[in-house]
Amino acid sequence: MRQQRDELAVLNEELQETNRGVLALYGQLSEELEATNRGVVALYAELDEKSAQLRAASESKSRFLANVSHELRAPVTAIIGLGRLLADSASDPLTGEQSQQVELIRSSATDLLTLVNELLDLAKAESGRIELNVAEVDLRPVFGQLRGTLRAVATRPEVKLVVEEPPAATLRTDEVLLGQVLRNLLHNGLKFTERGEVRLRALRRDDHWALTVTDTGPGIAPELHERIFEEFYQAPGTTRVGGTGLGLPYARRLVTLLGGTLELTSEPGRGSTFTVTLPVGGA
Repeated sequence: MRQQRDELAVLNEELQETNRGVLALYGQLSEELEATNRGVVALYAELDEKSAQLRAASESKSRFLANVSHELRAPVTAIIGLGRLLADSASDPLTGEQSQQVELIRSSATDLLTLVNELLDLAKAESGRIELNVAEVDLRPVFGQLRGTLRAVATRPEVKLVVEEPPAATLRTDEVLLGQVLRNLLHNGLKFTERGEVRLRALRRDDHWALTVTDTGPGIAPELHERIFEEFYQAPGTTRVGGTGLGLPYARRLVTLLGGTLELTSEPGRGSTFTVTLPVGGA
């Protein structure tokens, strides 16, 4: 009996020692967990602060773009008007060199006005100040209008503009904004395609519409597919044309407002396909 009591005493001592070790380990782990939690809370607070700073910076940028665009639009428009007056046949005749200089002024001012308008459009989209006018839209007249208005842009005989007749069905969306997006994509295709065609088609896929603009241009490398949607970025290539690098970012923002997506499929030397996917019932 005494031996058993001694063994029990030893076991009890060992158990107490084990319990003390467990309690010590538990305390250590609790402290480490608490420290980790404090670190996570501090990290979340820092992320919230950085997020707020980014939002403030984005809002400041949008206000800056809008203010600058408004301030530049009036004088640039005045320059274009004065250039038109100088070149008017009713005004005093100009020499050949003067006519060239006036035309250069008008052309440069027109390019600057285009940039100003694109900056203003982008600022509106970023600030959420674009109001949607959603209605049932028949794609047939929309495509017909695009076919007519872009015919003047497709002036090179080596490039054919093809606007396929869409199915006889409606899409609930903002007709004006959708027209701006498709016009932008078609105009881009015509600018960068030296030979072949630029084609617009519409396909119904279950509860979505897929509007595709396909060209036979130089194509874009896969690693640049997202970069071309960044503001002021233009993909490098042999074809150099005018542009601000704002058209595609603005088009994607408009498509997002419409509740859809704008994606690119392209490979160098095999052309590009921009696909606007929109829900049939609207955003």
